[in-house]
Amino acid sequence: MAVSCTRLQDVRVTDYAISTVENVGFTGLKVSVRLTVDNPAREFTVLSLSGTVKKSGKDFGVFGMYSPLTIESGTGQYLAPLELSLAESVSPFEMLGLISSMNSDEFTVDALFRIKYPSGVKGRLKLHDIPLDELMSYIVR
Repeated sequence: MAVSCTRLQDVRVTDYAISTVENVGFTGLKVSVRLTVDNPAREFTVLSLSGTVKKSGKDFGVFGMYSPLTIESGTGQYLAPLELSLAESVSPFEMLGLISSMNSDEFTVDALFRIKYPSGVKGRLKLHDIPLDELMSYIVR
């Protein structure tokens, strides 16, 4: 089912902040992100979000949100629990080096959102090879 007919393309994250960060071993993180969302569309629930971050075309890490998050119509604040882990080919030391010299031009994102509406209709929104800078342009700060 196409989800664009419900104006999901008009949904914007207007602000975000990292709320909590918890290490999971040497290669993973649990992150809670506080989002302010402007939703001119009808209410929907993000059932799950999963994806891959690539650096220069190679897998860098995977991420996911496995707890449903209901986004109401209008503007509201939400807490999104994300899990992040490095790809097996990436060392934790490489990650530390990126913090000091991150070039977002090198990164792209593949993501799959599974969405459900109160009527029970489900949809999927796929993003493929979206440059990180372009993805961040959806966030109006």
